[in-house]
Amino acid sequence: MVLTDRVYVPSAVEKDGSVVGMGCFSSQETALNVLRSFLKKSHQVEMERASVAAWDVDVVGEDAVTVLSEYECRTCPVCHRTTFWIDIERFKAHCYGSSCSAWIEESSAEVDVINCGWPPTRFAEQVGSVEEAMQTLRRIAAKAESAGTSVTEPSFQTDFE
Repeated sequence: MVLTDRVYVPSAVEKDGSVVGMGCFSSQETALNVLRSFLKKSHQVEMERASVAAWDVDVVGEDAVTVLSEYECRTCPVCHRTTFWIDIERFKAHCYGSSCSAWIEESSAEVDVINCGWPPTRFAEQVGSVEEAMQTLRRIAAKAESAGTSVTEPSFQTDFE
């Protein structure tokens, strides 16, 4: 078996179908870091999905590419910006908004348990479904907003970034 070199390519797709290429990198970690940096600005452009693909050099055809991770963009249940990215392969969602960082993920320790949280308020909870997690995050955001606090305000900062 011949070993081939591999490059990692992060990209995103805008709502109109335009593809935004972010470069070609020799490590998966670098490609993921570049993609994460881009996702923090995703509220500035209407994005639909993003991915990191591994391309094998000198390989012809569809065997040359392997999609390592795919993400879909949603409106964040907390800050209401389009910075909430869901990892399609293994359910994990994270808001890349500058002050928000709300998250949802399947529990790795317990079956049928979904963990969710909002780090700036040190809020975390376990629920039974993704829908419940979204409702829980909406509820905690509504409480913060009713108290006069909003994560979209520059004065709202977190130590968790």
